[in-house]
Amino acid sequence: MLFRSHGDYEVTCNFLSKEGQEVAKKRVCHNVSKKEARDGMRDYITNRFSDIIDVAHPIKVVAKLTAK
Repeated sequence: MLFRSHGDYEVTCNFLSKEGQEVAKKRVCHNVSKKEARDGMRDYITNRFSDIIDVAHPIKVVAKLTAK
């Protein structure tokens, strides 16, 4: 069994819009692993903002454990 560290993560996502503007979104994901927090944010951004994302540039996702 793999040890997974679950907790609350503040996840920030940066991407470019089709107009060339940098867009930053932030969320808090509760009781998940760091990988689940990053993957969840990436899914949220690609689903919610699919019409404005510039697909030629990468989506940058950073997750940091929040202090309790």
